[in-house]
Amino acid sequence: MNDFIYQQGPAFLAHLLWRLGGELVQGAAVWYPTVGVTAPPRTISTLLALDDHGSLGVTELAGLVRQSHPLVIVWIKELSRLSLVTSRTDRADKRRTLVSLTAKGRKELLNVRKALVTMEHASAELLELAGKDAWQALWAMERGCREKPFLERLKLHAADRRK
Repeated sequence: MNDFIYQQGPAFLAHLLWRLGGELVQGAAVWYPTVGVTAPPRTISTLLALDDHGSLGVTELAGLVRQSHPLVIVWIKELSRLSLVTSRTDRADKRRTLVSLTAKGRKELLNVRKALVTMEHASAELLELAGKDAWQALWAMERGCREKPFLERLKLHAADRRK
């Protein structure tokens, strides 16, 4: 293959995944408005989590979607700007911000859930190109990073090379 990143080998796995993720997100960003979805693609999991769990604190939401607290705050600001969610201080704990869907956000989710059916089929088609177990393989890698973070793996292999 005549691709510079491919030629660099597995050390560039993160680059490849970032590139692939960017392609998927960009395609969704252009397509979603054609099916009535106004929320940015990266914020869809936040809307779904709020729909499934009700009002959530920012920290809870970040943990649920396994993204950084600062990133989830950016998403919440974007969804608030679109009037899809609202935020308020928790009466019981003034340090905590609760995020909830608005009526507009609940309507948005009707379009989101319909769009996700198509998204699943298109994504499954891509996964099939990588082999029938590609989905499970990616999740195995993600689990592996939770069990032993990539940083630990880097340190271990760096130490092995010094021996």
